[in-house]
Amino acid sequence: MKSIRLSALAVSGVIALGSLATVGGLSASAAPLTKMTFAYDFPGPDFELTPLVVAQDHGFFTAAGLQVKVVFPPDTSTTTKMLTTNAANIGFLTTTDMGVAINAGAPVLSVANYSMRNNWALFAKPGTTLSAANLKNELKGKKIFSYGDTWTEAMLPFVLKFAGLSPSQVNIITDPTGNDLTALLAGKVDVSTSTTNYEIPGFQGSKTKGNEVQLLGTRAGAPDIPIWVYATTKSYSSAHGANVRAFLSAMKKATAWAVANPTKAANEFSRAYPKSGYTNAYNLSGWKLTVPFLTNSAGAYFTQTNAQWTTLAKALKSIKLITSVPAPSTYYTNKFLP
Repeated sequence: MKSIRLSALAVSGVIALGSLATVGGLSASAAPLTKMTFAYDFPGPDFELTPLVVAQDHGFFTAAGLQVKVVFPPDTSTTTKMLTTNAANIGFLTTTDMGVAINAGAPVLSVANYSMRNNWALFAKPGTTLSAANLKNELKGKKIFSYGDTWTEAMLPFVLKFAGLSPSQVNIITDPTGNDLTALLAGKVDVSTSTTNYEIPGFQGSKTKGNEVQLLGTRAGAPDIPIWVYATTKSYSSAHGANVRAFLSAMKKATAWAVANPTKAANEFSRAYPKSGYTNAYNLSGWKLTVPFLTNSAGAYFTQTNAQWTTLAKALKSIKLITSVPAPSTYYTNKFLP
């Protein structure tokens, strides 16, 4: 879902966001801080890290007694391993990654939703059509881009089933190191797959004439479930629950600030990661498009539900990505929410 536009800095593996913030007029170095390592879900930084940057820049982590280091995995499949091998304490994962990992016996635990709904979609070039009513004709025989990530692998079968197509009736082009939008605009694929908050800013930056066509997966059979979560291991949450709670407390304050001040927040992300490969305009647009998905219908951040995890598990089992549907409590807890 995320495009590969990384510099040497972005793929170096570890970036410590170490500003000398002050809290209440006191230096952040006045009291010892608990060190935590946060592992992202992607080999380099992008705008979904904006709340974490804000938490660092505004002293929210310091006020919570934490010193947070950010690390980046070598690929999109390693964050879970970083958690289970103690290379990181908190991680950023998709819910489908969580489902597959737990099915394989990994002792990971989701401690908060990042987003609340599914904004994954199909995209096509201006002048073409994608519609739920005529999807079979619009997809049959066409080349569909996929990064090969777990989320796309989970969502595409629902869309194809909705359209009345089998995988053999389309040509899925899997390229983990590619760029869906570049491939689409170059005519190498007919349909790309991504989330709206990543695809739309990319299209805006391409300066292509016309409007890119999109069809949300939830309008074509895909389940409407959260995409990203904050996760840890069961052993870390058991031994260091206070750290998990402190992290989420700081992140909730930072997320609320970044939502209320999107332009300033995007500027802070761009300054923190000037070599990310993304423009500030892209970061701002992406963050603004992310904001509507951060709260539930009651306006709350982070809160998970039995329904979301049961829906996810049943969906993954129906397409044979997992073998059983465990109790929702297998996947998550809300006990550490601020």
